[in-house]
Order: sequence, then structure tokens, then C-alpha cells
Amino acid sequence: MSLETCPRVLVGGTLIDGTGAQAVNDSIVIIEGDYIEAVGKRGETLIPEGSEVYDVTGMTVLPGLIDSHCHFIGMGVAMKTKLLLNDTKSLEEARKRVARRVLDAEPGEWIIGKGYDEAKWPENRYLNRYDLDSISPDNPVMLSRVCGHLVTLNSLAMELADITKDTQDTEGGHVVKDENGENTGILQDCKYLVTHVIPPTSQETYVDGLRVASDHALSLGCTGVHDAGLGHDEIQAYQTALANGNLKVRAYLMVKKDNHKDIYALGIQTGFGNRMLQIGSMKLLIDGSLGAHTAALFECYEDDPETSGLLLEEPEVMAEHIKTAHVYGNQAAIHAIGDLAVEHVIDGIDAAIKEHPRKNHRHRIEHCEITSAQQIERIKQLGIIPAMQPNFIGEWSGPDSMYRQRLGERRDRMSNQYRAMLDEDIPVAFGSDGMPFNPIYGIWSAVNHPIKQNRITLIEAVKCYTYNSAFAGFQEDHVGSVEVGKLADLAVFDKDLTEIPKEEIRNAECYMTLVNGKILFHRDH
Repeated sequence: MSLETCPRVLVGGTLIDGTGAQAVNDSIVIIEGDYIEAVGKRGETLIPEGSEVYDVTGMTVLPGLIDSHCHFIGMGVAMKTKLLLNDTKSLEEARKRVARRVLDAEPGEWIIGKGYDEAKWPENRYLNRYDLDSISPDNPVMLSRVCGHLVTLNSLAMELADITKDTQDTEGGHVVKDENGENTGILQDCKYLVTHVIPPTSQETYVDGLRVASDHALSLGCTGVHDAGLGHDEIQAYQTALANGNLKVRAYLMVKKDNHKDIYALGIQTGFGNRMLQIGSMKLLIDGSLGAHTAALFECYEDDPETSGLLLEEPEVMAEHIKTAHVYGNQAAIHAIGDLAVEHVIDGIDAAIKEHPRKNHRHRIEHCEITSAQQIERIKQLGIIPAMQPNFIGEWSGPDSMYRQRLGERRDRMSNQYRAMLDEDIPVAFGSDGMPFNPIYGIWSAVNHPIKQNRITLIEAVKCYTYNSAFAGFQEDHVGSVEVGKLADLAVFDKDLTEIPKEEIRNAECYMTLVNGKILFHRDH
């Protein structure tokens, strides 16, 4: 029997199977081909002769982790081509990093950076064009804040995009001006004012970006992603990457609004494709982000009483988009962060269901960060899935945090209410939004939520990142848990997560990742 055909067996690990059941110590998982053949305990489960046995004693076996909201292809492209600013410790460090990239660039070449987070800088302010003009006079620059809802341009980039002192806010976005009415180079939720003059990404770059992103995901125990907001070029690249082997994780594609009519005209419904690549949700967007002061709130921002955020779509228009997706048999996935935005989305889903009753719609609210008790109850009653990002808690919650600055203490307690939602049996799905892309960090964040009343257990957090994420993509019949008959998507971490202090969960590293029973990442090889 060759290694390609013999059973693979994981022996001795602590198994958290993703169903919500308690962990099993000293477990055995037997894999035959693509599928899980048996699950049990050592000494009680017979290991087939000729098996390829892996001793994972002292480690943790999980279902392959599924990131229910990320920008996967964009992450891969950024890792290959863009200036990454996620780890900068100050505004000045970010400026120096841009300056170094300028030195290596040809005159006129665009400098595209992403990931800066002013909330972690001592300056605690957004970059502006005055910060960039002196270091990049001959190269246009666009730097995205970590949330993607705010970008900073230098003067040359604004000139190329024909953004002038007379440029006004449009389509919900905000062009930030200084006290003299001059543009600061900061665009809040209106990046489209500049993107049309930036050279497009090639298909070759997209396809290779998926290879880079896949390898990164596998090294973190992630075997599935829901990629949010894709158009024609990205969807085409996914198909090419699947055909040539660059796509190594399962991908559920969330189609951006510009392409919805094409999907409807072709009669394509959520789930079209195969078990590696599927058309998923119809992605919609109603507000911005807390970090950019553009999430739509009922009350004004604590640190900016002049604004309560932005609605990027009129509620009536959003309700019509939701209804259209619903009528065509598709899942709607609507970005809504502020409590006002969440309210409008719940109303839109409610109206669609009442007008066109349909069971098992599984419409989603992406992020769903600020919610009241009444909204949580309506989410439960309507069968809505909150697709949430616990790593936001690790990054921006707690005393003196960005959440506390933006919301104040009372509304901060209304943020990311995992405990209240799970207590209502709402299937919360976890993802990262790429901030950062790292499932075990998200699990650590949820278990150690700075607001104690919102904390959940390790078992619950794993379920949110596995079974519930699979459920959010209509995939729970074949992935999302370690059960007999399911596809053998598995992740092994190098520590027993049930034994170490919960504060140390984030330090666990992926040891091995399997997709369809094949080992695609092994730390020792």
C-alpha cells in the first residue's frame, strides 16, 4: 500500500471537533482518502494496518479553520506587490517606509500602501497629504487605513485624479478638508475618486497572489475562506488558480454589487460551483468603519461630536438590493458596523422575508459590531447570521482603545456581543477581515474579550471559526467539524489549547494542515 492510498491517522492529540462538544483527550482521527473514516480515543479505536501514523500527543486537533470574511485575493496581491504598513509603530515610521519605497521606484510609478492604523501611533491621527508631499514629490501615493474605508493621497495623486478644492462629497463618501477648505488628501469611503487612474492589477498577479495567500492560510491552519466583494477579474483569477493548482483552500466568493445583475441574468445562485470554489453571497455595503468615523451610529461619535458616521446607501435602496438577492434565491451579505446601519439592514431583511417568505435564506450581516438587545432578538427571530471578526477585539478593545475613544464606555459594551448572541443560539460565524488574517488570534481575542460579559469559551470560539463559518456558507454537510463522513480538512496546533492559560492561546502555532486528507502544510517539512 503506497503512502498516497494508505490511511492517515492522527494519534494522541486533544480533539476539539467543532460541534460544540467537549474536547476529547488522547484522541484518534482516521482518514481514508479525502474523508474522515473514524474518530475516537486511543485504546478504543483500531488503527488499520499499514496506516501512516502521526503522533500529535500534547497538541490540539481542530477542524480546518474557515475565515468567514476576509479579502483573500487582495491579501495575496498585497503580500506580493504592496507596501505593508500594518506593523508601523508611529506616523513617522510609516513616512520613512514610504520614503524608502520611493527611492526604489521609477518617477511617476504609483506607491500603493495599506494597513496603517493611527490608533496604535502616539500621534493618533490619520496621515495626510502634507505628510507625504515632501517625501514623494514625483510619485503618486495612496495609503489605505487598515479598515480600507479611508485612504490618504499625496498632492500628485490628487492632481492625477482631478481631485481639487472644489471636489465635493458624493455617494455617501466624504472628502476631508482643512480649516481653510483645502483638501487634506484624506478620503473617507470614496476611494473610487482615485482608483480609476491607478494601473489595474494583472491576471497573472491575481493568480499568483492566490498561491501566496493559500500558502499563508495553510500555515495558520486555515482551510477555507469567504472572500468579500469580488468582481469579474478576481472571479476569473480564482477559476484559473483552481485549474493550475494555485488555489489550495476552499473559497466561497462574495460578489460585489456591480456584478449582481450579471449573476441574476445568468440564473446563478448561491452555491454554484464545486466544493473547492463556489459563488457565495451577494455582497452589499451600507456604512463604513469605526476607525474611519464612517460607521453609521444612532448617536454621534464620542471623539467627534460633529458626526454620527455615513450611510453609503439610502435605507430604501438597500432594502431593494436585499429583496432582489432574496427573490433570485441568493444569500445577501451586508456590511453593517454601526447600530444605525444594523437597524436598517435588519429592517430590509425583515421586509424581504415578509414579502417573499423563504426558509433557510441565511442572509448575513457582515461585522455587526454595535448591537442593542432588541436587535439581537430580531437577528435571532429572522434567522440572520452575524459574520463577525473577533480579532477586532484583540486590536481595538479595552481601556484607552480605539473602540473606547470612538464609542465611550456605554456603547463599547454594545460592541461584539458574542456571549449574548450565542446564548440566543445565533450561529455567529468568525472571520478576520484581514486585520490581521490569523484565526488562532481571533479565537484568543474572543476568549479573552476585554469586556467580561461578552467573553465566550474556547469550545464556542472554535465552533464559530469552523462549523458556524461552514454553516454561513451552506457547507456544514461536508466541512466545519471533525465527524465521520466529512471531508478531512484538519488543523493541528502545537499546544494543548485546553491546558494552557487562555491568555497564551494566541502563541499556539500551526503544526500541520490537511485539505481533502492531504497534508498541505507541515511545520517540520
